[in-house]
Amino acid sequence: MTGPAILLMALFIIVIWGGLVAAILMLAKTDDATTGELGSAPGTDNESLLQVNTSSAAR
Repeated sequence: MTGPAILLMALFIIVIWGGLVAAILMLAKTDDATTGELGSAPGTDNESLLQVNTSSAAR
């Protein structure tokens, strides 16, 4: 393998694995309660959802 080929291979390995590490770190810092489609909309907190779930299970 030539020098430039090894250099490009190393560069792209760093880019791919660096992107994976950056994504993992960003996901680790993200709060699950405030993300997603509903986010922090009213009625989507744990207590409200548990009340709805337990009342529908009692039917």
